[in-house]
Amino acid sequence: MPAYDPQQGDAVTHKVEPVTTYVVPVSGGKDSQVCLAWALGCVPRQQLRVVHQNTGYDHPLTYAHLRYISRRYGVKIEHTYSTKYDDVFDLIRKVGYFPNSVARSCTSRLKQQPFAEWLRANFEITRPGAVHIFMGMRSDESRARNDKYGDYDWDQVLTLPDISGEYSGEFRHVTVSLPIVEMSTAQVFEFLKDRGDKLNPLYAKGHLRVGCYPCLLARNSEWEAAASDPTGRGHIQKLIQIEDEFTANGNPRKLVKIHQTRDVRALLASGKSCNPDDDKECGWCSI
Repeated sequence: MPAYDPQQGDAVTHKVEPVTTYVVPVSGGKDSQVCLAWALGCVPRQQLRVVHQNTGYDHPLTYAHLRYISRRYGVKIEHTYSTKYDDVFDLIRKVGYFPNSVARSCTSRLKQQPFAEWLRANFEITRPGAVHIFMGMRSDESRARNDKYGDYDWDQVLTLPDISGEYSGEFRHVTVSLPIVEMSTAQVFEFLKDRGDKLNPLYAKGHLRVGCYPCLLARNSEWEAAASDPTGRGHIQKLIQIEDEFTANGNPRKLVKIHQTRDVRALLASGKSCNPDDDKECGWCSI
């Protein structure tokens, strides 16, 4: 499958110079699935490695969909894990606060740092041309992504430190491109439909985004959908338990609420947010 240029609507040839290994991170969501399908049509399969940044906080349907992707696309999906934290709940207890718009420790400690360790363990990251990463971010997926990636072209070559300050200059020779950055949401769904590929079932349950379940900084609609799901309710109840522990223990930090404006307990009881205007979401995981 050749690369897709949303501006021209036809096949184009990728401009990345040949490297030893290509990497595609997959979340179990539609965008990284399209990115993987694209990569399989552009680079030799034996030079491709696929990885999921496992936080231990995904929905079981997401893990099942990752297994489907592995079978459907004929690839092995490797998993990275934090060596310091078991999952999101363990992270929150150990750092003593809930991830928030100011301190997004979940992304850095459960995704980026383990991914950095995986790269160090598997590649000569200080050697130019050792590894190139295809990432499935799109500029129209959120305001934060548009602010960061809106001016990028699909074939523009970046470095991993360009993507996030979490990656130091040590990774300056790890190159990155965003092959679907210009695709719209409609084009992504159409692309997978035309291929006859299945979507993560969470989309059919009303979710717009797939990943941590639920992301603590997701919009109201994501939390409402999670509150109506057995796994989501179980996760929310665990978060409430941690909030109660912080209160009982006299935690001195200010960030001891699950969400600074959302009444999570009322949401769990009624299935609806009591703050309908609070519908912003975090785009950090994709930055």
